[in-house]
This record gives sequence, structure tokens and C-alpha cells, in this order.
Amino acid sequence: MIRHLLIHSVLVTTLVLFAHAQPQTANRNPPPAEEQLFDENTEARYQLALSYLRGMQFDRAIAVFNELREEFPHSQIFFEKLKESYVNAKRYDDAIALIDHEISTRSSDEHDVLAAERAQLFYLDGHEPSAMNAWYDLVQSPSANENTYRIVYASMIRVRLLIQAIDLLLEGRTSIGNENLFQADIAYLYSLTGQHELAAHEYLNLLAFSDQQLNYVKGRLGRDLEQNGALAAAIEITQKRIESEPDLLQFRDLLAWLYEENGDFEQAYREISILEEQKENSGEITHQFALRAAEFGAFDVAGRAFQAVLASHPNETIYSEARLGLADMYRLIAEHDSKQHEYYSNALNAYKIFMAEFPDHPKIPTVMQRIAQLHQKIFLDRDAARAILLRLTTTYPLTPIAYEARFNLGQLAVEEGHLDQAIDIFSDLSNRAGGELSAHASYEKALIHFYKGDFELTQSLLSTLGKNADKETANDAIALRVLLLNHPPLDSTNSALQKYAGTLLLLRQHQLDKTIQAADEILFQWGQNPIADDTRFLRAQALEKSGHITEATMAFGEFPLIHPQSTLLDQSLFKYAELLESQGHISEALQSYNDFLLQYPSSLLARQVRERIRELRTASL
Repeated sequence: MIRHLLIHSVLVTTLVLFAHAQPQTANRNPPPAEEQLFDENTEARYQLALSYLRGMQFDRAIAVFNELREEFPHSQIFFEKLKESYVNAKRYDDAIALIDHEISTRSSDEHDVLAAERAQLFYLDGHEPSAMNAWYDLVQSPSANENTYRIVYASMIRVRLLIQAIDLLLEGRTSIGNENLFQADIAYLYSLTGQHELAAHEYLNLLAFSDQQLNYVKGRLGRDLEQNGALAAAIEITQKRIESEPDLLQFRDLLAWLYEENGDFEQAYREISILEEQKENSGEITHQFALRAAEFGAFDVAGRAFQAVLASHPNETIYSEARLGLADMYRLIAEHDSKQHEYYSNALNAYKIFMAEFPDHPKIPTVMQRIAQLHQKIFLDRDAARAILLRLTTTYPLTPIAYEARFNLGQLAVEEGHLDQAIDIFSDLSNRAGGELSAHASYEKALIHFYKGDFELTQSLLSTLGKNADKETANDAIALRVLLLNHPPLDSTNSALQKYAGTLLLLRQHQLDKTIQAADEILFQWGQNPIADDTRFLRAQALEKSGHITEATMAFGEFPLIHPQSTLLDQSLFKYAELLESQGHISEALQSYNDFLLQYPSSLLARQVRERIRELRTASL
């Protein structure tokens, strides 16, 4: 790959220089690819050889590529494919001989790439001393430079000689006389070999050289922190560097990020406060931290950070942003902990005050939308929600937020039993809104037909969902299609499936007692029907929503025992763990979350489960 990149770079440079030397009317079309220059006979033989190569008939491929190579001795494609065939057939001597012949015809830059590849073939053939000598001959030649070391390093790591590659690059620093060379490459190799302290040192040296490397270092470190001990090592080394070089604020910025990655937002806030003080002191650093802390669930420290911004910048734009951030945090608190339901009211009041104090703020439409959602989803005040949603559609017509408000009005119509009205709304949106909202509206339309018992039309509509569907909508659509496929009616009237569809609508309309009663009737009458597992899961959801938490926990917990083959097993275990956590049974919840990852590592909920495990473990420290 390195070889191809270097050759490509040389060719591009040549073409650019050539282009600058030509008149402005010169042909700017790129030259045709080599394959495009083949005649029909050559193309046919080339494709035949490729088919042999793909089919692992390497000797046959070699025979054809050899013929083509003899006819076209300067062809790069035939050289590469013949070499690839030799290597796949483990005919390393032939591959080396091919490279030796090619080296004599190439430029000096290409010579180094081919020579490094030649050394790699020595190693693959079991001649490690010869390989090492060949690699070191390259970097010890009079013309060797930084690029030569990179070529050899890349060749070494292709055959997993990681320790040797580290030694090579360290020697290259000394030989070239620049201790700042290869920092990212060496750090990467240290991480791969589990030398996390040394990796952290290298990344910090890179960061000390230029604070512009901060995001790059975070990105590279972020891939390594999952390794055991990597995060702790990075924190410890960064702390020590700050002690010795306190004026390099990029170190403190990195340390704050590392603390956040570790879930320690208290320690992160200490670093953020120092950064805020020593940088522009605009409040933006603290505000962004508060948003991240609130999203993570570190509400106490997030609240203090928001309050710090409000106290320090009372007459600036950031003040209104912090007020909105606090309002959003109240909503997140309630969503995070069912025992904190009163924070929904706090959020609603904070949003209303925000609208009164900042009537011209550009985020007013978003705040209105959030107020409407609270009325609709939490307080079940549909009239209040409808009034705000209608105002959004008339005040901001033909805007994305107006389309979203229209979508929410369609959902209100479903909740109030006006299904035909809802179909009209969603049909209109699926044609006009575009993007993910259009796909979501199409799914809602299909779901309404499911509620009405028109299962064939439901399947037809689900099959037309486009590629614009977001992941959640696509998964919901798949789940509904699977339900229809896996639960065919056992009688001509579709009685069990129709009853289930009606019960699902009752749940959506928040008629929870009726939902539980209807689910019990299905289980009594059709307990052996394939729809029974979906019904029992739906019943558990209704118990949770109606406040019967202990009973809901038991229902989700016993679900796998009753329906061990259900497609809802991962969801039931997740809900069981989540309810245990909400009741303060932390050790039991952690055990259930861990069981989840063991049993369902590929579930769509796995990432969320990992986040919950990390938060619970951090809170227990």
C-alpha cells in the first residue's frame, strides 16, 4: 500500500508540474487507466488470470500473468498481479527475483519501496536475518532520509515486527538528529505493544511541539483507551507533565478530556476551570463542558458549571445559552431517574421563562418544540401541546421545525383516536418533508394501518420505506415486518393479531389499565399463539408506564423463562436491568447489564448498556 501511495505521489507531482508548464488550453482530462488501454484479447486474458487468482488457482494465474508480463514488460498492473500471485503461492524466491528485475528499471524513490518489500519477502520466507539486513541497508545508505525510515517501518509492521519497528524509528531519530520525528508512529506502536506509559509520553511530546495537534492526539488516543490500563497510564503521565510544564495549556485540555473519558467529571471540571481562567474567559469552555456533563448524567457538576457561566457572564450571549442548558438538564434528570419526575415541571417552567426573557433568541422555535413535547409526552396535556404545535406550523411555515410540528400533530391525532386524520397528515409529510422525517412519516402511516388490522397494506407500505430512514425508524420497520412474518394468523379472521394491534394502540394512547386488561385477555384466549411473547412484553411496558414498577420488573425478569426463543429477549433483559437500577438495586443492575453483554454482544442496545455500566461503576468509586 505504501508503495502504491509513493508511486502515486510521484506521478501526481510530475503531472502537476507538467500541467503548470502548458498553456491554459491544455487538455485537463486525466489519462486513461492502464486497463482501458488493453485490447480485447489482452483484457480477456487479464480477466481470466484474475479469476484464477480469486479462485486461489495460483499456478494458473502465474502462468497467464507471466505471459502478459513478457508481452508488456513495463506494465505496472501485470507486475503487481504476478507478484501477488507468487506471494499467495508462497513462491517467495520468484517474487524476490521479479522485484530484483523491477528495481533496476525504477526511480530512486520507487527503489526504496521495492527494496523494503523485498526484505519483507525474505522474512515471509523464513530468513529473518536476511530481512533485517536488507531493511537496515536501506536506512543506512547515504541517501536515506526520514521518508526511507517510514517506508521500512511500514514494511516491518506488515509482518507484525512491532518491537523492531520501534527500535528502527528510535534509531532514525538519532541518525537524522531530530528527536521530534516519528512521534505519532512510535506512540501507535507503543500502544499496540501494551507500553501505554511510553505511548502517552510520545503523544504528549507531539502535543508539546504544537497545540494544533490536540484533536489529532485525542483521536489517536481514543482508539487505544479501551485497552486495559491505557486510560490510567495516560492520566498519570499527563498529570506529571502538567506539574513540570504548567504553562502548556494543551496538556491541561487533554487531561480534562481524559478525565471525562474516565467518567470523572469532577476532576475534569477542575481542569476546565483553570483553562477558562487562563484562556479567553468567555464562558464557552465551561458551557460546553456543562453540556457534556449533563448529557453523561453528571448533573451535580454540570449544574455548578452552568451556574458559574451565569454568574460570570450575566450580560453576554453565553448567559442565555447557559439558561437553556440548565432547562435541558432538568429534563435529562427526569429522563435519567424516574424518581425525579418533578424535574419535568422544573424544565417546563425554565423553558417558559426563557421564552419570556429572550423572545428574539434564534432557538425560540426549538424551545417551543420542547415545551410541546413535555405537554404531549409527559403531562399528557394534548390541548396545550396542540396549541404550540399549530403556532409553530403557522409562524415558521415550510421549515424543518414546522414539518416536525406537523408530524407531532399527526402523533396527537393517533393518541386521540383520529386515525384517518393522522393518515392524511403522515401521507402529506411523506411526500413533502423529505429525508428522515419523510421515512418516519411513512412508517407511522404503515403503523396506523397495522392498528386498523389491514396487515397486507402494512407490509406493502413497510416495503417501500426508502434509504432515508434513520436507524431507529429502519429498525422499528424491520421489527414490525418480522412480527407480521413470524406471527401469521391462525384463523381466517386474524383475531389474535387484530386484538394485539388494538392493544398496542391502547398503549400508545396511554390507556394503560385497558392495555393490561386487553393483554390479559389475549394471553388467556391465545396463550399458545405466536403473538403471546409480544403481548407479554407489551403488558410489562404498560405496567411500567402505569407506575407498577415492582410488578413490571418481575414481568421483564421472568420473560426469558416463559419465552426463551423470543426475539425480544435482549430488550426484556435491558428493561429488567434498567428498572433494577431505577429502584436503587445497583449491584443487581450491574450484574444484569453484564449478563446482557455476555448473552447479546451484537444487540443494538449493547452500546447503551456499556454506557450504563461505565456510569454505575464511576458513581460507585
